[in-house]
Amino acid sequence: MANATNPENKKLTKAHIFLLVGVLAAFIIYGLYEVVWKTKLNGTTLIDNPTGKPLAVTIDGTDYEIPANSFEKIDLEIGHHKISCKAYQIADQDLHLDPTEYGVINPTKSKYVIYNIIYTKKDLSSKFKAYQVEGKEIYSLLGEPEVTTALFIPDRTLGKGNIDDKEPAFENYNRVNQDYAFLTKIFRLNDFFEFYDKNNK
Repeated sequence: MANATNPENKKLTKAHIFLLVGVLAAFIIYGLYEVVWKTKLNGTTLIDNPTGKPLAVTIDGTDYEIPANSFEKIDLEIGHHKISCKAYQIADQDLHLDPTEYGVINPTKSKYVIYNIIYTKKDLSSKFKAYQVEGKEIYSLLGEPEVTTALFIPDRTLGKGNIDDKEPAFENYNRVNQDYAFLTKIFRLNDFFEFYDKNNK
């Protein structure tokens, strides 16, 4: 007569239950990401034109006309694309949006600065170090400000640090024993110097 309470059968059943619960949890987490969290990542993908002339750009066969000293928000997915811009000798060039689709598309190969803005109520001035950015002395707590002319400059905050986002005057992060919080922000070069001079008097 077979033993209905074979321990091996019990182990197998428990393993299947744990596997089923794990798969179900994964689906629930993914569903929450798609419905709730993803909608909160209000990032933008921008073709930027910081020059004094209108700019014609083609991406994946779609034409865009960006006015002088302006940008245009577009919808592109993470991955591989093709870009052309006759004014800057770009012809069907590879454009990789990775690891995020949010950021600045820079067909003019202009200079941008990626800078960590510090939010704190404490005096941390002694911890800042001086760096040279385009011949100007800039102080930073979290490493050297990054100057880039990359074709695509990703927004590392997934929605808070692009050039169309106004940097907040102060952000309150309720974390235990935290001396400061920071926001990684993309700036056009001249906008960065204006921001820095205004906030570091």
